[in-house]
Formats: sequence, structure tokens, C-alpha cells
Amino acid sequence: MMSDQGSNPGSVAPSGPRPVDQWSASGTIGLLIVRVVVPLWILSGALFKITEQSPKLLPKNFIQQVESMGLDLYWVLAVLIAVEFAAVSVMLLVPKLARAAAVFMLGAFCLVLLNEMRAGNMESCGCLGSASPPPWMMLIGDFILLMGVVIFKPHPLQLTSQRVGWALASGGILIGSGLAFGLVLSEAGSGAIVQMTSNNVEGEVPGRTTPALEERQLPSYYVLDTDDWVGRNISDIDLFQYIPGLPETIDEGRQYLVFFSRTCDHCQMLLEFHFAFGEVAPTTLVAIPESKSGFETEGLLDQPCLDCTELELPVGTDWLMTPPVLVAIEDGIVQCAKEADDSEAPECLLWH
Repeated sequence: MMSDQGSNPGSVAPSGPRPVDQWSASGTIGLLIVRVVVPLWILSGALFKITEQSPKLLPKNFIQQVESMGLDLYWVLAVLIAVEFAAVSVMLLVPKLARAAAVFMLGAFCLVLLNEMRAGNMESCGCLGSASPPPWMMLIGDFILLMGVVIFKPHPLQLTSQRVGWALASGGILIGSGLAFGLVLSEAGSGAIVQMTSNNVEGEVPGRTTPALEERQLPSYYVLDTDDWVGRNISDIDLFQYIPGLPETIDEGRQYLVFFSRTCDHCQMLLEFHFAFGEVAPTTLVAIPESKSGFETEGLLDQPCLDCTELELPVGTDWLMTPPVLVAIEDGIVQCAKEADDSEAPECLLWH
């Protein structure tokens, strides 16, 4: 007589397929945040940056820190975009690392934004290209997403086998890195070549020189730093050597020099409030190209200073500065220089 195996308490139950894990609400929310929302958020930032291809998109204080280490901003921008593409590939295709990658990226974003706000940058973080909101607004969004990633553990949805997932992620990383370095570094190199006057040719009168034209190679980008300008002669400051047509009398008496953008409302307010009713001191306006390729042709604001001399910085260089930049000069010596000076109560408006 055959015994019933099911009635034998010592017998081992036959193995079968594992039951499907229950999909909880929190796991589903976590899955959507980690595998959909955060990758799309990071991908959008990478696409904005790779489209504009300008180190001007990097956070302002971050630029100064990188510059102090002697690193090229185009290379830094390319590396950051490549890291963003890599994180997106991992979050989409490698479930085991998706949550860790999301925490790392969002945490890094929050730290950078906090540092920008600590340094006084309340204008733009460059996170979403030239249309980026203020750092505090981006910080709120990144922090909410970070809390969502930490609180809601995602359901481990595996779209492919682990081996195929790693292969696809590696391919995505290679393609993203290739695009980042190829497109961004294509904008690096030398900037514009401009003709400048140089007082190095002897004139007919003994002891005098006559101006001659010489070509000057500009850098691919220029980072403004006015911290050490006060007390220096303008002839010793490189930016003044890049301004074609600068008046020969710029080093005579009291003068103002204002770097502005034709699309900058703060610049228009500064000029309207303090320079539109006649000159207190000779004033030269220098327009900053809005991009490396040239000046904007739409959304231009009126320039209210009719008595001012208006010049332009050369096109072909990324001018990394926040207008308006007000410089007060006396006998060729910088008395005050302020980037993003207040339009209502300018710090460097010394002779008004």
C-alpha cells in the first residue's frame, strides 16, 4: 500500500514559483519618484546645459571655486553633464543602484544650492539653462524630491535581466559622455580676435607716441572678479584691454564705466534713475553680449542715458558677469567696482 506523502510531516513540500510581491502604495510612489520623476528632472537639466553649451550656466560661486583651482570651465561643464547622463542611465536600468544614485544626485544639488545662497547668489543657479529659477526655488524642488526618495522605498521593478540592464546602462553612459564632451568642448578654445589700439609707435613729435592697431586674442570665456580692482590702474586690468574703442580720456579725471546688458531690467533701472538726467561725470556704457554667438535681437530695453558713450564687448567670448557692473575711476585708478550693483542705491555711485 502506497503511503500518502502529503500526510507525512517529515516530507519536503515541492518547490514552486515564488508568489508575486505585493505592490504597496508606498512602494509604487517610490518607484515613480526614483525611476521616473527624478531621472526626468535630472535629464531635463542635462539637456538644457548641453543645448546651450556655456559655462555661464554653472552656479556663480561654484565658478569662482573651480577657477581658483585652475580648472577649465568647459571641461567641468562637460564632466557634470556626463555625470547627469550616467545617473539617469543607472536609475532607469539598474534597480539596485537607482535609489542610491537618486539620493547622491539630489543631495549634491541641495548642497550646491545651499552654498550659492550662502554666498549671496539669489539670481540663478543655471540648473535649467538660462531659464533657471532662483536657487531657493530649485532648492525647494530638489529637497522635496530627496525627501520622497528617502521616505518611499521603491518597488524593485526589473525591466530586463541584470546583465542586460548593466549593458544598456553602460551604453547610455558612453553615449551621454560622448555627447557631453563632444558638444561642450567644441565650444572651448580661443575666443574672438579683436583689433585694439596700442601706443607703441613713435610719432613725429619727439617723446610722443601715436596709437597703432594690433590684434588681440581673447579667451574663450572671461570670469569677472572685481575684488582686487580698487586702487589699481585700469591699464593693469585685463578686462579694460578687451574693450574696443575705449575713450583715450578714460584715465582723465572722474569717470564712470558701466557694463550692462540690453535685456537687463536692473541695468535699465540703474541708468534711468541715475544717468538719464545729464552726466555728473563722463560715463561709458559697455554692452555685454548675451551669448557667445552674439547679442539678443528681441526683448531689448531702451537705453535712457543719452549723454553716455556706448561701446560693446567683442562677440565670441563667454562673458561670465552679472550686470550691471559699475566702476568708478579717478585719474585712471579704480576707486570702486561692484558686480550686480544695486539699481536703486548703487554702492559705486561715488560722484552723484
